[in-house]
Amino acid sequence: MALLKLQTVSSLNRIEDANPYSGLPVVGLGMTARILYLNKERVIKVAKTYAASNFPGKDSSYVESINNQHRETLKHERSITCRRLGDRKGIIPCFKASEYGIELAFAKQGDLEKYIKTNPEPHESLKTEWILILINALSFIHSRRVFVDEIALRNILVANGQLKFCDFGQSYLLPLTADVDTICENDLTAKIEILHLGWVIYSIAVWDVHKYYYFDCEDPQWPSPEELPATDHLFWGTIIQKCWNGDYVSMIAVNEAAQALKEKAGA
Repeated sequence: MALLKLQTVSSLNRIEDANPYSGLPVVGLGMTARILYLNKERVIKVAKTYAASNFPGKDSSYVESINNQHRETLKHERSITCRRLGDRKGIIPCFKASEYGIELAFAKQGDLEKYIKTNPEPHESLKTEWILILINALSFIHSRRVFVDEIALRNILVANGQLKFCDFGQSYLLPLTADVDTICENDLTAKIEILHLGWVIYSIAVWDVHKYYYFDCEDPQWPSPEELPATDHLFWGTIIQKCWNGDYVSMIAVNEAAQALKEKAGA
């Protein structure tokens, strides 16, 4: 979710639903939603809607179809963020939700991708803390039968010096009875989620942005060892390599390995 300088909603030439948040300044834009400023601690995420004038040559039903898709995406995210997941360390807090939007914590430090690009490399102890938070949070998310899908630096926020998963609009809400370690949902599996997490951990460890999404190719293939960078010199190298190799069958296994590494190092 891109953060922007404050600007009024009307300046974006969008049409707003009649709701109590109309006219608030915009601080972020996503594919299907806008982030509006409430106060120094909170923002509101609302569906991005368009006027017919935004699509010359298209009839009103086409525009309304897009608007409804965006509203449904926000509704889906509300059911995940505020109901299935709730308040948990490593996940952006949801304070309030309604048909108009989702009130979230304001992560003033932006997303992790931009943070890495614009901030000096932190001490190893902080990087270790951040990696442990993300591993623990994703383990919890899977335990609640949710697949994040786009586990990427841009979808992790830095809030008061801590990392938070965010943006669950495209995530998968699995049945609570599902075996999260073996289920395949629209070609997505726990091992692919762990593969994506490995790249996030690697980016933090080397303090450089590395983007990877398994489904970017028309015919996705598991990365070969020759395609992967060396990790032997990294404290988290073995865990990263195992994430990339598909050696972990679950996030529980990743979490156990991370805790064992922490204890071994006396962190």
